[in-house]
Amino acid sequence: MSKRKHGPTIVPALSAKVDNKEKRFIQVGNSLLLSKQFHALSTGSRFLYFCMAMESGGRKNFILPQKDAKKYGIAPSSLRKHINELEAARFIRVHSGKPTREPNRYEFCLSWKLPPSPLCSRTPMAICSKSVSDGNKGGP
Repeated sequence: MSKRKHGPTIVPALSAKVDNKEKRFIQVGNSLLLSKQFHALSTGSRFLYFCMAMESGGRKNFILPQKDAKKYGIAPSSLRKHINELEAARFIRVHSGKPTREPNRYEFCLSWKLPPSPLCSRTPMAICSKSVSDGNKGGP
């Protein structure tokens, strides 16, 4: 009977440690890496998504303070830009903590896997422009 190795090890090329023992690591499916939706994201947003996966610890809902993003080398301005991109692409949902002065909460979404709804892809004209019939003739 062979002895079992203690502690999880990872493929040597994917670890910076000499002994390849990692306390935390993430799983990434091949289908995610090859999906058109994931390819449409910028490189920075893809990296942030992996960092979020690491920080979430496998949970659907999580927080990602700026200090955690900073340890991965992500600047605050880049963080905001990439969060907006991930949210627009339906990879995450942001629950703002601003009203309660708490950190934002994030949620992984699965809706990016679904084709966009025809109702969601149209721009609602009533919201974007004023009607001439409202008596305001386009003024503020």
